[in-house]
Amino acid sequence: MSNRNDKLKNPDRVVARNKTQYVALSRELVDSEAYRSLKPGARCLLQELMFLVWPNRNGKIGMSQEKASSLLGCTKKSAGKYFEMLLVRGFIKIEKGERWQQRQAREYSLTMAIRQGRQPSHEYLSWTEGMNLYGGNKKFAGVKDTLELV
Repeated sequence: MSNRNDKLKNPDRVVARNKTQYVALSRELVDSEAYRSLKPGARCLLQELMFLVWPNRNGKIGMSQEKASSLLGCTKKSAGKYFEMLLVRGFIKIEKGERWQQRQAREYSLTMAIRQGRQPSHEYLSWTEGMNLYGGNKKFAGVKDTLELV
C-alpha cells in the first residue's frame, strides 16, 4: 500500500520496471563522420557518458579524468585525449568548469540528448575532418599544446 501512495505523491519519478539499463545508439549517430573518426576509447567514453544521462540530468554530468580512466582502464592522459576528441567533434559541451579545491569535476552535456526540455543540437553532424567545434584557441587541460592528438 505504501508503494502505491509513493507513486501518487511523485508522479514524475522514473520507476524502472526491471534492473537493466541500455544506451541506444541511433543510426544517425553511428553513421556520422565524427563518430566514425573516433578512437575506440573515445567511443567507450561517449557510451559511459550516455549511461549517466537521465531525464533532467543532461548538463549536470560530472566526470573527472580520473573517474574516466578507471572506467575505461586507461591512463588519465589518455582519458583527457578522449574527452578532447569528444569536445572537438561536438559530442559534448563543458557546462561548468572544474573546481579542484572543492574536489568537483567538470560538468558536461551531451549534444544528442534533450536538455531542459530543449531539443538536442546534434552538433557532431556538422563536423568534418580538421574542424574544431570546441573553439579555435581553446586547449583542454591535461593535454599537450596540440588540439587534436590522433
